[in-house]
Amino acid sequence: MKKKEDVHDYCSAKEGAQILQQKLGRPIRPDYICKMAKRRKNAIRSVRLENIVLYNRFDIAGSSIAQRNAPPDQASA
Repeated sequence: MKKKEDVHDYCSAKEGAQILQQKLGRPIRPDYICKMAKRRKNAIRSVRLENIVLYNRFDIAGSSIAQRNAPPDQASA
């Protein structure tokens, strides 16, 4: 039997991006949260309510993102 999940455990992609920004200290775009939810590795649970998709806060907060290397022209700066 599935455990009931609270709607308050879910947030929008914009709020999820803010959670990751605070955790990582660098800008994260909301569309990246959507991409993370679609991939299978460390997937983020999502729920569709009418025409909105909400993402699990705890999955977002527990995820880790590797930082990309800076472009060559900015690497020397």
